[in-house]
Amino acid sequence: MACPYYTKQPVYLEDPSGRFDNILPNEIGDLDKMRDYEGPQNRYVKSMKKQTTRLNFPYTPTTSIINSSNYNQYDLTHSNFQQRAFDYHTNMEVNITAPMIVRSVEEAEYVFRAATWIRSTMKMSWMKDKDPGMPPPILRFNAHGIYENVPCVVRDFTWNLDSDIDYIEIPDPTKTHQTDVESLQRQVAMGRLDKMIRVPVTNMFVLTLSVTYSPKSIREKFSVKDYLSGNLKDQGYV
Repeated sequence: MACPYYTKQPVYLEDPSGRFDNILPNEIGDLDKMRDYEGPQNRYVKSMKKQTTRLNFPYTPTTSIINSSNYNQYDLTHSNFQQRAFDYHTNMEVNITAPMIVRSVEEAEYVFRAATWIRSTMKMSWMKDKDPGMPPPILRFNAHGIYENVPCVVRDFTWNLDSDIDYIEIPDPTKTHQTDVESLQRQVAMGRLDKMIRVPVTNMFVLTLSVTYSPKSIREKFSVKDYLSGNLKDQGYV
């Protein structure tokens, strides 16, 4: 049976830039290629080509979509009613509550890497990075075929480590270049590797995404007519 973490799901989040493709593998086999992994602050792995990084939500998350428009109110003296004039429509907000259930060492490592990847996408490149000053990447949100390639940024991320559930211990992926789980476990048993982390077997990822569009895209592509006809659906307009 295919692992849901490594299988494309109805709801997922992608980074087309491939800037963090050494963090989150798309296939189980990718773990064996990640021998140069040194964490999100260091250089990208040289042995792998840059590819779209995809965060699969293995169990259908609760997704709340918020759309709103703002209107100015005009207060008239000696009037029972106020007039409203359209001001602007706000970008869509997406709230995701995603269960992340861990049944194996490989899934625990995926959850840990996923949390690291999400936090990485909220940070700009810094002094020791390849392109210092580069802002966080623009991600793409997809859900159930209703939302396709929606450009967005992560505004906040919550990952609770609850006290009333079990945890699974795995070797800390950030402290070793090896990804052979059996080899790592043997080293732990022999006392050669004592750096371990604990990942909850049942936990939630809670994210807030803000949709964003480039001025050029809005100027050249958007119209309400095309939006109504569905011509802009695959271009991320929602």
